[in-house]
Amino acid sequence: MTIGNIESCPVTKEAWEKRAAERESECGGESVYHCLSDNVGRKWEKCVQQSLIKEGFCPIFTSGGYIDWKSCNLSDPTCPNISYKSDQVYKYSACFGKNTPSEKINIFKEDEDSYIGVVIGIIISILLILAAILASIFIYRRWTGKSKGSEEDGEELTNLLPHGLTDEVVREVYVLNGITALENGDVRSIAVLGKFGNSVSSTSRLILRNYAKRMKWKSHQCRFTDIPDTIEEKTIIFVYGWFGFFNDDLCSIVSVQTACQKLEQMLEKTQSVKVIVGMRSDLLKKYHTYLENHSDLLHTEINLDSENVHKKAKLSKYFKEKIKDPCEDSKCECKELTIQMFRKGKDKDIGLPLKINVIARYHDLVPNYIKDWDLLKALSDHITALVENNEMRFVSEWIKYICLKGKFSRSDQFDEKLVKDVGLEIEKDTFDENDVDMRRYIRMRYSDQQNNVSAEEAQYVFWHPFIYICAFHSLYQKDKDLIMRHCNVDAILQLVRPRGFKTSYIEVSADDHAVNMFNNRLRENNLVEKYKGHPLVKL
Repeated sequence: MTIGNIESCPVTKEAWEKRAAERESECGGESVYHCLSDNVGRKWEKCVQQSLIKEGFCPIFTSGGYIDWKSCNLSDPTCPNISYKSDQVYKYSACFGKNTPSEKINIFKEDEDSYIGVVIGIIISILLILAAILASIFIYRRWTGKSKGSEEDGEELTNLLPHGLTDEVVREVYVLNGITALENGDVRSIAVLGKFGNSVSSTSRLILRNYAKRMKWKSHQCRFTDIPDTIEEKTIIFVYGWFGFFNDDLCSIVSVQTACQKLEQMLEKTQSVKVIVGMRSDLLKKYHTYLENHSDLLHTEINLDSENVHKKAKLSKYFKEKIKDPCEDSKCECKELTIQMFRKGKDKDIGLPLKINVIARYHDLVPNYIKDWDLLKALSDHITALVENNEMRFVSEWIKYICLKGKFSRSDQFDEKLVKDVGLEIEKDTFDENDVDMRRYIRMRYSDQQNNVSAEEAQYVFWHPFIYICAFHSLYQKDKDLIMRHCNVDAILQLVRPRGFKTSYIEVSADDHAVNMFNNRLRENNLVEKYKGHPLVKL
């Protein structure tokens, strides 16, 4: 959030903290007060997410509103000689350049010139607003490529967003910031960060697709465990699923470090390849010490957790348009809902964008959701109830099969033994991805869509990991043994914790019987050694 253009920034801890306290009400979430120069030396106060700045570099604000960096003349003793957080830049006066107030009229001076000062302040404010508008238009036109006269490149960003409901609401400014960052020749990778359900994947995919379209590059998507050994020049790659596709699996640190090394080697060997890392902000915070050697890969951040008035307004608008406006029932309980209510439930660990979209897709959840303010419980109960509905029983059985297997693909061998053991009444040929009811829950994996995989080879999964988690909870509550005996091992490692182990909102607890059953299964399949670091696994 832009607070205003000023003449100088505070250069002591006391002055910085005093100024931050004065602006505290205008920051929110994980965004904190910053005062930085821009690329032409002007000073700006803004509320943004902290960034880690490397030794010998200074943070600056770009016209897109995010933090970039520039090198500092190390012969100046006031240049940073260690890595530091961006909101500690006051320690390094060289980063501010000329940083003394001019001897112009002080518009805050309470004397006979105060009236003139106020007038000047108003005029300056108007000029700044006009300048910001003109700058925005310039940046927007530069991004859309209108100066090139290309009709294709000239499409508005909003027209490039998916039609209908996306997985979560995406703010165009984050997409624009990501593209603008990647356009910097010195930036080879960006990290899109956010809490679970805060549009990390949706935002990353839009940056990927639109950057590739603008630059006429190829694009590729993959999980961090599936990074290709080689990649063509002029390709942008989005890597997701870090530390576990559904949740933290507690034993993937080495795999994550290996993936980071692979990406770094890929960038070293190529000239025109760029990388988007989409990662949960809480997992990066948890494991940041293990990734310190890969800070270059994660240096340029697009943080989706920061709050400001514009983001709140966007979410409020989306909430109204997707939940309240389409409902024609004047007595529906959704009429009493407010977005503030969504912020205070038991599900506060789930991002607001995902909450809004889930309620929009499954409007019938509203009464049960209001009862407990627990989206996981409401949707899990909804999935459990499907089996009692004769018209939905077919969909319910496919939900169970895909939850246990983790995915469905026509090219994979259909697990007839599982179908028999679990008592399902489905066959491989009965799967229909175009069925209206099926599409409410299941769709082709996004990376397969992006990579133009055929319908025969494609994998079909739940439209969001949270929907999978709700299906998992539904089955676990009904039959723990079914899950521990038949569910895919990755999901169990990510979502089940042994009794006595602290569980998060999306995790479940397993008693000794369930843990022993799972360990017997691991031993039968020679997997104990592979997962020996997990608290569920007994050596």
